[in-house]
Amino acid sequence: MRFQAVDEMSQFSFDDSVITELKAAAGGLEITFAGAVVRAGNSQNKRFQDMPCGEIVLKLEHVRIARLMKEGMKYYDADGTLQREIPDEDVPVPAQDAVLRRLSRGTVFTVVEDPVEHGYACEFGIDVPREEDEEEVDTFWLCLTFDRSTAMWDRYCAPEESV
Repeated sequence: MRFQAVDEMSQFSFDDSVITELKAAAGGLEITFAGAVVRAGNSQNKRFQDMPCGEIVLKLEHVRIARLMKEGMKYYDADGTLQREIPDEDVPVPAQDAVLRRLSRGTVFTVVEDPVEHGYACEFGIDVPREEDEEEVDTFWLCLTFDRSTAMWDRYCAPEESV
């Protein structure tokens, strides 16, 4: 790919990006996004303004899933009275592969970087359409630690081209 940025996660915005592919390989994780934005402070962005880049591939090395959680929800009636609550649910290790496959059709709504002693950590908030009803979504939090990140993309594009 034409552009590469190493360990510059904070210099990208993945908000509202669609995950088009997510695959694990050799201790790493590779995520392909459509609609990411390269921030003005990125070492590869010579335009000094936030720029959409269309498709971007993010490779995380020596990655570990610290937590994979399905977010709960609360149901209220029209008067604001709590009717039912579904608690957050940690995804057990045996079920994580199936959930990761679901995440490959999700939309990122936020990425939060977390401080760690060694390496890097971040949490991806991802909405995934439900299989039985595409209008409904499940929200997952994918919390990762990793030693190195490499983001790669071929071109910048106009905002209307990025999605």
